[in-house]
Amino acid sequence: MTLFTEFLLMPSTSLELSAQLKERVVAAAERLGISTHAFMVGAIRQATDAAEQRAEFVAQAQAALADMRETGLGYDAEDVRAYLRERLMHDKAVRPEPKYWRTWRVSVPSPEGREYPA
Repeated sequence: MTLFTEFLLMPSTSLELSAQLKERVVAAAERLGISTHAFMVGAIRQATDAAEQRAEFVAQAQAALADMRETGLGYDAEDVRAYLRERLMHDKAVRPEPKYWRTWRVSVPSPEGREYPA
């Protein structure tokens, strides 16, 4: 299938835009030297990418929270801030060690295979 044939078979979507928004889209597309169609496709692609990235970020955060609740280990916020400052300044920094945030402790293996004491 050629690119032209693929373009002809592409499903069509209709958007109802307010007059004010349409004027903004036209002006923005003209400034970029592209068609309004290309501008809207690009905007939809960017919004879709952002929504997918956010969903992945939230999924990772939820998994980290579940892990933290299960193991009782977490990172002290000030240790993380100091680590990030050091990375920004020198590109090399020692990662902070996880700490128990609960009053009770469980012995769990670290990602590197070390045992954190109970």
